[in-house]
Amino acid sequence: MSRTQAQKQRQRCLREGKLDPSLQRLHWHGLNPVSKATPTLKELQAKQQHKHKSRNLNHSHGDDSFFHEDLSA
Repeated sequence: MSRTQAQKQRQRCLREGKLDPSLQRLHWHGLNPVSKATPTLKELQAKQQHKHKSRNLNHSHGDDSFFHEDLSA
């Protein structure tokens, strides 16, 4: 039975002293893909409700109105 092209490339890398590609496959850099869960309905709703709140923290609403009614006249 013949070898695939990928097997030939891996064997060639090993023969030439390069890094074994199979050692690089299972490393997730500290991330465990099994532990990732989809967000719950409450988490999604809270995210949508507070979506743009952090953008407007520096603005004061109602205090900086430029329209003032002159009652003295």
